[in-house]
Amino acid sequence: MARRPPLTADEATELFSELDESGVVDPLRARESSRRRAFRAKVREEGGDEAVNKLEADHRSKRRASRPKIDPLSADDPSGSKAGQAISRMAVLSIVGVLVLVVGMQVVYGVNRRLNTANLSERTTVDTVEHAMESGVEWGNGFTQFPEEFTVDEADESTGAVEVSVVDATSRNELELLSNSQIQAAALATNALLNDKINRVTYNVYARVDENGNFVHDEFFGFLKAEGTERAMLTFIWTKQVAAGTSNIDWELRIVGMDDETAAKIQEQVNSVSSLADSSEVTQDDLDDQTSEQLLEQSQRDSGVFTGTGGAAAAGADEGAATEETAAQ
Repeated sequence: MARRPPLTADEATELFSELDESGVVDPLRARESSRRRAFRAKVREEGGDEAVNKLEADHRSKRRASRPKIDPLSADDPSGSKAGQAISRMAVLSIVGVLVLVVGMQVVYGVNRRLNTANLSERTTVDTVEHAMESGVEWGNGFTQFPEEFTVDEADESTGAVEVSVVDATSRNELELLSNSQIQAAALATNALLNDKINRVTYNVYARVDENGNFVHDEFFGFLKAEGTERAMLTFIWTKQVAAGTSNIDWELRIVGMDDETAAKIQEQVNSVSSLADSSEVTQDDLDDQTSEQLLEQSQRDSGVFTGTGGAAAAGADEGAATEETAAQ
C-alpha cells in the first residue's frame, strides 16, 4: 500500500478550515474545502509539486494581502471582538446605576423623614409626643433623634404640660450626657412650646451605671444593650409665659436634679478637655522675657548718653546750635 505524502501547512490549514467554532464539520465549509482540494490535485497532476507550491504561495500572498492590518496603538481588538467595549459599557452603567440608587435613597429618606416628623405645635397629645420621640424632630438645619428607651409621662393641652423620661445609653460620661440631653430637650421643647396651649416641657434623663457608678452604654452598634442600674441624672424644665403688660413671650430653662458629685465630675471633665487647648494666660517665663527686654533697652539708652550718640546728647547739640544762631542775629 502506497504511503500518502505528508500534508503541507496549507493542506493542514485547509483540512481544519472545515470545522466551525464548536469543532463540528460545517457542510458549507467542507464543500468549499473539497473544491479547493480537487483543484489542488488537478494542478498537481498537470504541473507537479512545483505548480502546487506556486499555487500555495499565491494563496498565502492573497490571504496576507486581504488580512486587515493591525494598528498597535489602536484601542480596537484586532480580532474584531467587541467584548472590551461591552465590559466598559456595563461598568459605566453599573457605576451610574449605583450613584443614582444612592442619591435616590437619600432623597427618599429625606422626604420620608420630613413627612414622618411630628409637629407638636399643631397638636400635642400622648400619641404625637410618642411619634416625635420615635421619629425625631427638626432642629435648625439638622435633625434630632431621641434615645430608644423612653416613656411619655404626660402630654395634655388642657394642663399645658408635657413630660417625658428617657434612658441615655450612648453617653460615656456626665459631660456627654449633659451636652446630648440639652440638645434633645431643647429640640423637643421648642417644637412643643410653639403650641399656644403648651407652656411647660419637662425632660427627665436617666443613665445606667455599674456597681462603681461608672456609665454603661450599648455596644456593637446598639445590638448589645447596656445592663446596669438606672440612675436619675438631670431634669430639663422649659417654661413659657407672657410678660405682664407686653406682648413678649419669655422662655426659661431650668436644670434641676444635679447633685454635687455629678457637678464635680462635669467640672473635672470640662477642665480636662480645656487643658488640651493652648492657654492664653501670661506665664512667668513671658514676664521674665519682657523684663529682660526692658533692661536691655534701658542699657542701650544709657550707653548712648555717655557716648554722645543717644537721644539726650543729640537734643543738647540742637539746643547749642540754636543759641549760637540767635546770638549771631
